[in-house]
Amino acid sequence: MRQHPKTIAGIIALLVFSSVFLQLVLMIQAPSNDAVLQVIVRFLSYFTILSNLIVCAYFISLAMASDLIEQNFWKKPETGTAVTVYISVVGLVYHIVLSKLYHPQGLALVADHGLHSFAPLATVLYWFVFVSTKKVNYASIPIWLIYPGLYFVYTVIHGYFSQFYPYPFLDISKIGFLQALINCLMVLVLFSLLSVAFSFIANKRYQKNNQSYD
Repeated sequence: MRQHPKTIAGIIALLVFSSVFLQLVLMIQAPSNDAVLQVIVRFLSYFTILSNLIVCAYFISLAMASDLIEQNFWKKPETGTAVTVYISVVGLVYHIVLSKLYHPQGLALVADHGLHSFAPLATVLYWFVFVSTKKVNYASIPIWLIYPGLYFVYTVIHGYFSQFYPYPFLDISKIGFLQALINCLMVLVLFSLLSVAFSFIANKRYQKNNQSYD
């Protein structure tokens, strides 16, 4: 397994992309009066979809990256750790909170588990095997939080004009702005805690490996 990181990255990218594409097709084919463009905009308004697309881009880049370019953005341990945090939050929030509200069947169930189960597990496993032995800069963590922070801002603004909120814990029309803000802050705390935890694990493994070579 350790000898074929590019092959593994390519397989993960293919499977994650397949899940994203399947979910898009199912949303377009679902009975609705919405135009296709509107469906696509809503599709891209889910943090789950955006994060899985980031995972796809990450693994495609790793599969195609040159072994000679260690400073490639996608090969940096900070990048891999940030991507792992994003998709881990997707999996945790879904299985702890959202899975109780949705009960997909058939192909929808396949796409659902591809996006919320396979992608997080595969990314965490890849991170542990290939990334977690490298030093991660803690100073990068605030930068990692920009993406979820901007997502929450976008969701509030887009929801205000469209009345579409992708997640019930962000639905201002039902729970109010204050509760939605509190929920956003709670999720950002989860992002922060996971970021620190993954970085701590990576740095500890890095130190242990270096000590073993001394």
